Amino acid sequence: METFQTTDARTLSYQADGNGPLLVLLPGGPGLDPVSFFAGVVVPGFRQLVFCPRGSGLSDPPASPEGYRIAGYVSDVEELRNHLGVEQLTLCGSSHGVTIALAYAIAHPERVDRMILAGGPARMDAAFGQALERARERFRATATDGADRLDAADAAGQTMRSGGTDAERRDAMRIVMNTYLGHSSPTGTGLLERLVAAPMNFAAPGPMGAEMMSGLDLLRDAETMTVRTLVIGGELDVRVPTEHLQEIVDAIPGAQLALLAGAGHLAHLEASERWIETVGDFLRGN
Repeated sequence: METFQTTDARTLSYQADGNGPLLVLLPGGPGLDPVSFFAGVVVPGFRQLVFCPRGSGLSDPPASPEGYRIAGYVSDVEELRNHLGVEQLTLCGSSHGVTIALAYAIAHPERVDRMILAGGPARMDAAFGQALERARERFRATATDGADRLDAADAAGQTMRSGGTDAERRDAMRIVMNTYLGHSSPTGTGLLERLVAAPMNFAAPGPMGAEMMSGLDLLRDAETMTVRTLVIGGELDVRVPTEHLQEIVDAIPGAQLALLAGAGHLAHLEASERWIETVGDFLRGN
C-alpha cells in the first residue's frame, strides 16, 4: 500500500499492480475495504490502481461527517491525479465509485480519458425507486433463494438503521450483501465473505445516502460529456436497476451498455471473467 500527502496535509493511499496504461479503480460502499472490494479483478495489460478514498485503507477520514459528501471524494481523485503527475485518468467506478467517477468527470472533464461505470447510481429519483421495485421482483422470481434473501436483507436493513454495535452492523451487512450476488457460487460467495470480513467505515454511508436522496442529479449536464464511457452491470442487481443503467447510457453521448446475465450488484465478483473481458475489450477499443 502506497501513501501520499494532499495539499491540505491529509494522507491518502492506494495499491497498484501490473504494467501498462493506468486504470484507476474507485470502490463501492462507501466505507468498504477497497482492496477486498476489487479482489479477483485483474485486467491484463493494464496497471491497476485501487484507490482508497477518505476513511478507507490507510487514507485519513475527513474532519467531520460532511466530508463524506461527493465533493470530498472528487477532491481526493484530483489529489491522486496531481500526485501521479498525469494529465488524464481512466476511471473505473463500481457502485458508489460510479457516483464519484461521474462527479469527477463533470467537475474535471478535461482530466478523464475513458470511464467505466459499473452498477452505480447517478441519481435516486422517483423513477429510480420504481425501477428498483421491479428489479426486486425480478430477483425474487429469478435469483437462487431470491425471496428468502430479500426478506432477510430487509430485516437486516432495519437493524443497521437502528444503530447497534459495529459487530451487529457487520452481521447485518453480511445479510444485506448476500443479495448483491444473483446466484450463489463458491467463488462469488468466498470473495463476498472476504469483503464483509474486511475493515468497514460505518460513518461514511449516511452522508452519501442523504446527499443522493436530497436530489443530487449527475445526469443533468451529461449531454455535454465527451468522455468515452462503458456502463456495465448485472441483470439481477437489486441496488441499481438495469433501467437506471440504461438512463445513464441514454444521457451520455456515445455511451455503451453491457448487461451480464445472471449477475447481481457485485458483478465483478461473481461474473469476474465476463466482467474483465468486457472491460478489457472496451479499454483496448475492441
